[in-house]
Amino acid sequence: MHPSEPIILAALSLYRTYIGTHNHRAFSAIILDIDAADPDDPDLFESDEELEEARLEFTLRLIGDGHDTRPPITHPSDVLTHWEALAPQLALDGASVYHDASWRNEMRDIYTRGVIRGLNERCSNTVTAWEFPSDLAVVLQHVDSLEGPGWYKYRKDYESVIFFEGWVRDGGAGDLMEETALGRARTAGEIIDRTVGLGEDRPRGTAREQQGWSWRYVACLGQFGTHVFENVVELLEWYKSYGEPREEDWGVSAEEVFQA
Repeated sequence: MHPSEPIILAALSLYRTYIGTHNHRAFSAIILDIDAADPDDPDLFESDEELEEARLEFTLRLIGDGHDTRPPITHPSDVLTHWEALAPQLALDGASVYHDASWRNEMRDIYTRGVIRGLNERCSNTVTAWEFPSDLAVVLQHVDSLEGPGWYKYRKDYESVIFFEGWVRDGGAGDLMEETALGRARTAGEIIDRTVGLGEDRPRGTAREQQGWSWRYVACLGQFGTHVFENVVELLEWYKSYGEPREEDWGVSAEEVFQA
């Protein structure tokens, strides 16, 4: 039995608050380093404007360039100044939220249909009427991704475990989202190295098999083992701090800022 909607939303809020607070502390240090960075070669840039542009470009690479944020980021410090508005757009609180509600609804429906279609293809010999997990459906009413601790470049460089990257970064093309959903459904229940996903499960034994199938959340961490969670609340409690950036990951050097 899945938790109630208030319990799910409380867990989602705790997850986002925890990651957002941790990331804000990190970026408070990172932005200071970026603003203070000067190139070793004083002739590297022809003007102060070019120097500032290089600092900005590095900042955008950290958080995932290519985003049309609201408000726009024109200086590294804007990330902190407009944190409350930017964090959910850039998954700096562990989840992204797109501004267009109707577009979000369309992408969510496409993804949900894709998961069910994929399960029907993969499990064509069963008589089960597949349903999208209701607890995850509640979460996806409020966010468009679940990306875990850290920020874009950190997650990419450290190959972080990402449960659901969502439809914002790739522009949410409908056919792409359905293929993503189909791929997820086709691999549901399989062991994949370093990933978190959905799996369908049914208790073994004649009497218990009559209970039918139910959803589980499975974190496959390669040599570090596998974790199975009964519902999305358990998953979020574990996921909010798994692989989070350490304080030594918060600083950046001038060499990093101005590398080609």
